[in-house]
Amino acid sequence: MSDPTGPTDSTDPALDPIADREPRACRLIRTMYDAINRRDLDGAIACVDEDCRYEDLNFPEPFVGREAVRGLFAEFCEGMPEDLTFAIDELAGDDRAVGVMWHLELGGIAFPNSRGASFYRISEGSGKLCFARDVVEPPFKPGKAVLPIIKLVIPLVRRFLK
Repeated sequence: MSDPTGPTDSTDPALDPIADREPRACRLIRTMYDAINRRDLDGAIACVDEDCRYEDLNFPEPFVGREAVRGLFAEFCEGMPEDLTFAIDELAGDDRAVGVMWHLELGGIAFPNSRGASFYRISEGSGKLCFARDVVEPPFKPGKAVLPIIKLVIPLVRRFLK
């Protein structure tokens, strides 16, 4: 179930008791999550700076520019069930940067292996999102095998980096 301090309808500050106390960047990111959860692509993209760099580590390359980020958001908004939503577990930041721990919910129930952590930076000029990095929980968890795998890969990486 969602954290009661999670996403609220940030479009109406009277409905959001946190809005008047929360730093500007935190409010912007809540607004973006709320818009995505409503499948309001225009509302979500209104939070994004023209020159935004969005690094979703599920993808090999970052999304650079508002239109590229729009494409990423559109894929979620148009391709996922309406009841698949982001729930904010924790959000902390100031007027320039925000860290968020989140998970997905399907019909109000936590979706398996869907936790993530995101970092957002806000442009001083536009007051909009100018940098993002999303790290998502992997569906496959190697557990204790991860360290031996890293040991095996290190010589290959060293050879490649030379």
